[in-house]
Amino acid sequence: MAGRAGLPGFDAQALRAGLRELEFSGLSVPRSHEQDYLAYYRIDFANRIPGVVHHFGRLPAAGFDIACHYYLPPRPRGTCLLVHGYFDHTGLYGKLIEHCLRKGYAVLAWDLPGHGLSSGPQASIATFGHYVDVLGAVITRYGPQLSGPLTAIGQSTGGAVLLGWALRQKRFGAACPFSRMLLLAPLVRPADWTKVRLMHSTLKPFRRSIARRFMENSGDAQFLAFLQQDPLQSQRLPVAWVSAMRRWVQDFMAAGPTDYAPLVIQGDQDTTVDWRWNLPQIRAKFPRATVRMIPGARHHLVNESSALREQVFAALEL
Repeated sequence: MAGRAGLPGFDAQALRAGLRELEFSGLSVPRSHEQDYLAYYRIDFANRIPGVVHHFGRLPAAGFDIACHYYLPPRPRGTCLLVHGYFDHTGLYGKLIEHCLRKGYAVLAWDLPGHGLSSGPQASIATFGHYVDVLGAVITRYGPQLSGPLTAIGQSTGGAVLLGWALRQKRFGAACPFSRMLLLAPLVRPADWTKVRLMHSTLKPFRRSIARRFMENSGDAQFLAFLQQDPLQSQRLPVAWVSAMRRWVQDFMAAGPTDYAPLVIQGDQDTTVDWRWNLPQIRAKFPRATVRMIPGARHHLVNESSALREQVFAALEL
């Protein structure tokens, strides 16, 4: 797992301040502090997989500076765009990135605003629409340079971003650029929704954030232990983010149906999202959606225990 004893640390502030704008041309040589960061999370695949080229930098998007990674294998058969979940960042998605690369896909991944190395208030957002705006900016800036077809993969809040993108495209009559949309434990509303709403309404006038509670959202004990020491993890849950999530639920429920056909992969031991409620709601908005259940899997599907993770990756059918 990333961050084992003996690996050097890294200076997150220096990394953010020194990110160059991401370009896909020319020789990309990471600087020493970038090398430390990539090694820490074991996402230095230019050193791990023969022939892979890695470009790392920032994209100004929707008022944020977004930290982006582009991994290019020889003769890619397409490109996977990865959208991570809440409290996450690209560094936690090494297993999924490696899976995509070994299947022959290029990978474009970025840290959401307020996450990882991207700018913005930590773990907060005014509206989920800003996440969708960033996705749009990524596609506008880099889409023409990517090898098609494009496959979008979103975990949890990343799944909400992709759902929101598809519904926005439908509303404006625009074509969706993705040949496939793969949603891993997508967020529509969280578990314990009544309790969440009550707590939010009570705290909103008085508190800006509360202490984060780390959940056992994976069967991989090593991953859970690493989260506790990950230097890019937020220790607070901003009330503003919960406000934005409540508006996201309202917007999703108010949207009309679309003919797009996402694949939804969901664990039946997930206690983070209200999947029993979410899945029928997703089917109502996306009648052509396919759902595949992973018995025994919890919420963080890309970092589940190895046996369950293999089932998840097999279900992706890359």
